[in-house]
Amino acid sequence: MFDALHPTRNEIMSINEYRDFAILSGHKLMNAAPRARCPVCKRGLAVRAGQTKDNQHFYHDDEDFCPTKDPASRPYLGKAPTRIDLKAIELNRQWLMENLDAVYSKLSSIIPRLAVSEFADLLEEAKRLNVYGYVGFVKEHTPYVLVTLMNFLPSNSYKKQRKFKFVFFYDAGVQNYEDLWIDRGFASDLTSVSYHKNVPQKSKQVDIETSYLTQSSKLLLTPKQREWCLKVL
Repeated sequence: MFDALHPTRNEIMSINEYRDFAILSGHKLMNAAPRARCPVCKRGLAVRAGQTKDNQHFYHDDEDFCPTKDPASRPYLGKAPTRIDLKAIELNRQWLMENLDAVYSKLSSIIPRLAVSEFADLLEEAKRLNVYGYVGFVKEHTPYVLVTLMNFLPSNSYKKQRKFKFVFFYDAGVQNYEDLWIDRGFASDLTSVSYHKNVPQKSKQVDIETSYLTQSSKLLLTPKQREWCLKVL
């Protein structure tokens, strides 16, 4: 992985920025400096030289579980709500119908080369998992839940123009979607990680905000695309 969390601050730094940090901290060897942290599990990462020039990168040097090692094992996927409020589900779905363009536009800004077919798949998967039924679900945060529901493969992207696989993770302490709306004493950070041949490449923190709902420059679905999405929603 070429990006990680700063050793003490909640900000992403590149391997080159970490090299500068190690030097300014008075360490001759990068692995002797305070460790940069995995953006998902928050454990310290070691530094390893790559096989080619300028290919140095961060990596987990332990055998402990981290979702970035096995994206299919994100702990909150596949867990149905324990308490279901049918009225809340209907209200959340209705809100999504009314704000479909805004949600699609926001997702397109987060996911490189998002295809409408992928958006429809996300809506269908959300329905299957009943994510709208979690206690305390914040409907304005819908885009930030949808991105975690599947892996975004290059072959499924718009005109197959996406170069890497993208996977989205919440902090490894989040075991269930319900945890996202319950104060558990820590911030539920959302991180995007790109992969090349299942090897983590770059990580990026996703800003969770709601101004996307009032922005005028939204991508608009065509009538046929909207009809397609509403059928699966």
